[in-house]
Amino acid sequence: MATLHRLLAVSSGAALDPVLALGPLAGLVLVSALGGVAALAAFRWTSRPAAIREARRRVQAHLLAVRIYRDDLGVVFRAQASVLRALGAYVGHMLVPFLVLLPPFALLFAHLDARWSSRAMRPGERAVLKAVVDQGELRLWKLEGSEGVAVDSPPVRIAARREVAWRIQAIREGTHHLSLVGPGGRVDKQVVVASGEAGAAARRSAAGLGSLFLAPAESPIEAGAGVRTIEVGYAPRALTVLGWHTHWIVVFLVVSTAVALTLRRRAGVEL
Repeated sequence: MATLHRLLAVSSGAALDPVLALGPLAGLVLVSALGGVAALAAFRWTSRPAAIREARRRVQAHLLAVRIYRDDLGVVFRAQASVLRALGAYVGHMLVPFLVLLPPFALLFAHLDARWSSRAMRPGERAVLKAVVDQGELRLWKLEGSEGVAVDSPPVRIAARREVAWRIQAIREGTHHLSLVGPGGRVDKQVVVASGEAGAAARRSAAGLGSLFLAPAESPIEAGAGVRTIEVGYAPRALTVLGWHTHWIVVFLVVSTAVALTLRRRAGVEL
């Protein structure tokens, strides 16, 4: 699992980081458009367009029968039952491509969320870094700052949750690393400082199935380090579209759906 996590973190960084350089909105629109094309390709190769088209026509025909013969309860009830059967067939034909798309799109959403949902710290800004540890006494864990990010407070310990937290302050722009040092060794956490709207991955986690989705952007914490998670409390980032502040997933869904609907006839896909 650790190897898979590390491989996905490296490959996603190589693919998404150049896109991020285009700007928060432009990069997201490009990724969303490619996501719509990928969804069309999956539907093209895993769905049955003729069967989907026939099921949709049956639904429309039986709904029309309900409207035409609304005074004949027997016909109406039979038509309604036929509508439900046709809808079941339609959903069944659509289920296969959706199941094919689910794993890759779940991973894609996790990596996009890690890069687009949080804004990097700005110079002079403060945030909280918290770590959940499972080795040694909490008082033995220390946080070492760097030239770009300083540790701004003594630790706050919550024994019931095995959690230690510090306040940190951004000093200068760049990608910096803080080191959590304790009985299990040394674990680094990347901290991004930028004056603009750059994104930043908030969490680093020990390897596991959950870490592939909850902390996908950085390589997993090494086994035996005694640290489960390290998280920086970055400020949330809201994208501005035509004067409206919105979450990145709204932009992704709107753009990818628009691209898929625009190109579906040319791709020979039925929805």
